[in-house]
Amino acid sequence: MTRLVLIRHGQSRWNAEGRIQGQACEGLSTLGRAQARVTAAALASSYPDARLVTSDLQRTRETTAPFELEFGREAEVDARLRERAFGAWEGRLRRDVAVEEAARWTRFRAGDEVMDELGGETTDALVGRVTPVLRALLDDAEPDEVVVAVTHGGPIWHGLHDLLDLPHPSLGGVANCSITELISWDAPVEGVTARSVIALDRFNELGHLPAELRTAWQPRGGRNETLAQDADRAGTSPPPAASPGSA
Repeated sequence: MTRLVLIRHGQSRWNAEGRIQGQACEGLSTLGRAQARVTAAALASSYPDARLVTSDLQRTRETTAPFELEFGREAEVDARLRERAFGAWEGRLRRDVAVEEAARWTRFRAGDEVMDELGGETTDALVGRVTPVLRALLDDAEPDEVVVAVTHGGPIWHGLHDLLDLPHPSLGGVANCSITELISWDAPVEGVTARSVIALDRFNELGHLPAELRTAWQPRGGRNETLAQDADRAGTSPPPAASPGSA
């Protein structure tokens, strides 16, 4: 049985400011670095021999750094795992876009395709580059091998929907440094020796992170705050972790 463990990068500076990133970024925040260290230690304890793969963008490379220290090996870099390009929205505050381009933002949040209007990467283009690499990481692995891939919310969310043939939207959001795990094995089929079966073992798991290190998008404020901060501010229990296909 092969395992593919997908990690969304730690909180970035633009996450914390509520900016749309895409393929631009300013690296991790202090909180994001702490998330990465804790996540790396947890996975190294569970899967010490895992193969490491990372997106080429700055925020994923910085997230991967403590993984390389914990695992004692360098990660392979694969640009196909990078976030989608958000075109003219990259670097802008989410709250500004929501006001200044209200109709388009509402369409985007509803799942409509707007990236071609912005010079960004369409969902089809994103899925077309992400799904093959996810499948290859599973299919090309040795029996019982574990692969840990540090990537982004969009590739995880859209990639899983396509790879597992799930109707949109079936999955919730993908939080910073959450753990999502796929398993694959060969199963006998009548008339065929075997075929590869892929299943989702866990999704957006945050149990390895203490409450003060768990972050979530808060649409009303546009900032990426810790769940503990938001619960204290609202006087409620922490909300779900993130919006699907995080920008």
